[in-house]
Amino acid sequence: MPNDHFEQLIEQLKLVVNEPDFDKIFRTLTEGEDGPTRFQLKMELRRLASPCLQTVDLRNRVSGRCQPYEFLGRKHYLDDVAKDIFERGLKIYGGVFTQDTFEQILNAENNNRVIQEKEREQALQRKAQHAERIATREEIPEHDDVRSPYIIDTFQFGQYPYRAEERMNFTVEVTLNDEYGDQRRAITSDLSVTGLRIRLDAAWQKQVGDEIDVYFTGLAREFTIDPEMAVPYTIVAIDQQGEKTYFRLNRKAEFTSSSLDSFLKRFINGYKKRYRVNIDNTYQTLMNKGHEQFLMPRLGALPIYFSIHNKQLHADYVLTTDNNRHIVEDWINEHNQIALGSIFNPRRSQHFLKRLADTPGATATILTFSITARGKIHYYSALAEELIKNNLWRTFVNFAARKSSFRVYQFRLRSIDSNSAWQPQSVPYEVQIPFRLQPPTPKVKHAIEPLTHLGVLTDITESMRQFAHDDYDKGLVKSLKAFMHPPSVPIRTKDVRLEFVDLRKEQRFSYRSRCRVRVGKSIREGMVLDLSVHGLKLQLDDAVALQAGEVALVSLTGFEKHHRKFQLRDIPYLVVNIDISQTTINLKTPDSSEKHDGALFFRYLIKEHRNQLKLLHENTSLNGLELCLRNLYCDAPPTVPLYFYQNNKRQVTLRRAGLSRWQTAWLTLLQGLPGSRASNLNVQPLLRGDSLTTMLLPELQGLSRSDRPRRKLLLLKLYREQGEAVLRTEWHAADQFDTAAILSFIDQCLPDAVFVAVAVDLSKTGRPDIQFVQAEMNYLSQYAAHRANELEEELWQVYGIADTQDVTDDLLKFADISLEHIRQQQQRLAHWLSL
Repeated sequence: MPNDHFEQLIEQLKLVVNEPDFDKIFRTLTEGEDGPTRFQLKMELRRLASPCLQTVDLRNRVSGRCQPYEFLGRKHYLDDVAKDIFERGLKIYGGVFTQDTFEQILNAENNNRVIQEKEREQALQRKAQHAERIATREEIPEHDDVRSPYIIDTFQFGQYPYRAEERMNFTVEVTLNDEYGDQRRAITSDLSVTGLRIRLDAAWQKQVGDEIDVYFTGLAREFTIDPEMAVPYTIVAIDQQGEKTYFRLNRKAEFTSSSLDSFLKRFINGYKKRYRVNIDNTYQTLMNKGHEQFLMPRLGALPIYFSIHNKQLHADYVLTTDNNRHIVEDWINEHNQIALGSIFNPRRSQHFLKRLADTPGATATILTFSITARGKIHYYSALAEELIKNNLWRTFVNFAARKSSFRVYQFRLRSIDSNSAWQPQSVPYEVQIPFRLQPPTPKVKHAIEPLTHLGVLTDITESMRQFAHDDYDKGLVKSLKAFMHPPSVPIRTKDVRLEFVDLRKEQRFSYRSRCRVRVGKSIREGMVLDLSVHGLKLQLDDAVALQAGEVALVSLTGFEKHHRKFQLRDIPYLVVNIDISQTTINLKTPDSSEKHDGALFFRYLIKEHRNQLKLLHENTSLNGLELCLRNLYCDAPPTVPLYFYQNNKRQVTLRRAGLSRWQTAWLTLLQGLPGSRASNLNVQPLLRGDSLTTMLLPELQGLSRSDRPRRKLLLLKLYREQGEAVLRTEWHAADQFDTAAILSFIDQCLPDAVFVAVAVDLSKTGRPDIQFVQAEMNYLSQYAAHRANELEEELWQVYGIADTQDVTDDLLKFADISLEHIRQQQQRLAHWLSL
């Protein structure tokens, strides 16, 4: 019949088609229908109620097992579902096998054709929604001959296996004896002066920590070693490879034998060129450090290093690069001091420390803005929880979003061990190599010893600002004074800059100084935020009507009184950019061959007064401090970077991911996807279809290595449909949000699905930092030149990075989702990750 209404009528009428009062019931149910419609209804009912002379054979057509079923001399083959439909039809139609019953059997849910059609329909519907069933672990074989482009290798951040001694690959027989007198024969696979790795062909029930005596029976046959000398070792690791068992052993410290030590040193030094030194740990270190060094110059988040004084977090250091420098610049006050530490007042410090007592990491959304008045900068900051608790969320967000200084940060905090700040190179100390790093000086050790916590501050303003509105209660604005920072800066935060190959055309320097800007007849007072030889960034006290390409006349009033020999009034600059509030402007010198007064002055200032520009120019921190802070960050970063490679045919593929000991929910989700294993990740469910080629690669290829990271927002919906796990994805450019589409996506997830939002920062890489790993590279080349060449070639192929991090809770807060719904989402995700 033509529509659902008539289908419903037929379903009602066919139940009473054989009843004596059928005509009366028919007239009642079709009272509002016209004559032709009633006629069609009766014809369809007669067709459905007519006897069926077909034989039903469902063998090989349904998933269930079919059994013979005899009816009126005909043998049908039905499964349990079809048999139930058949017998139900006999009851409805008075013992007659009708055309209706026959059609119901063929169209039942157990029919393979119906199942396939539904699956095809469902797949098309999911494809239209960028959703797809997640394969089960059983469907993805452990060893796939055809490597999927979405199965990417991993490396481990902060893992630099160190060996105090050279370990030589050497096979020789040894005899083992335990405390119970049980004796076994084994074969060494490598040896050092105080360590062994041995292979046993038969199982031996031992555990890590057990002690055994080793007799060097094989060496004793050829060299002057006492075969009866029992050397005590402790088992430090047990590896099972098929039917063979490998023990890693360390010699007990209390055992001393100068003759054995002397022999082993001579033996290894004499034969290591022939038998090769085991350099697996050096290779692994090079792989890890090499990829870390691609990420660090492009680090968009700001690492903050805290100590604790009087139960308060003190922001002692920030680690800066070109890409995260803008965060620090927002917090340099009129005295050229970093005021960032004042965010973490005693009350908030206690809040974070209490969280860390229950969980390994604490996370918060921090909202800030600043007001410049009469030459002073007034900072305001609030945690999202504080605003929601005091019913000031909407007021703070909508008021602050109108200002160019409005910032939204995701803040993550974890405990650190300052002893991890020094990581020796993987080459043993006894080996003489160039480029040997020295341990931190006593001065550096004294500087890092108090550090107890690492915070990571990520600017997510781009992803959140679009959710702000113009409406807010102006009567509540006065309440925001409670979030204003005190005027003094009690915590002196030091800027430690990581030095890399400069990614900018020229260096920019941060410095606060008053200025005056004239545009036509309009004059505005303002402040210099940062400077370079050919550029300026200014913050004006009041808005001014300006457009890119116009000329502004700048008077450097703050510098003028100390540098009278320079012409610093009404210097012409070209407007490059102006923000929405028309108070923050970027300027550059006009393109002309004439000498520019501003360029002449700033070239002089940068050359002669670098001490005034110490925050941006060069690292003036203690010797070696920047390396120690770098190691503390790389020990466990909170993001998951994905690395793109470009081969010699200029084809770009996703090849590697960095894993961290900071086990975030996002990392757990990636590792839990089917196909992901200890040494690789399966990212196919996230980048299905053409997401890689349409959403990521064109954006990446359009970047230069000096550009700031370009952000994308990836939305995920995890849900179950007919017993299957399904994942739907949706991509957004962070600066071109379709807020309605994002809110609609979230609304679809709230009832019973899991919502995840991931910020993806794309950046182009430069050449590998071989100098940083030169010591290990030289050592590797001595014993495995081919592996060193392969690794260096691989590092040169790294083309770009997609640094990914979870911003789910931050986005849900800005989408005005209740705390209860956010808690439900967190519980749902935790349940999903535990499956």
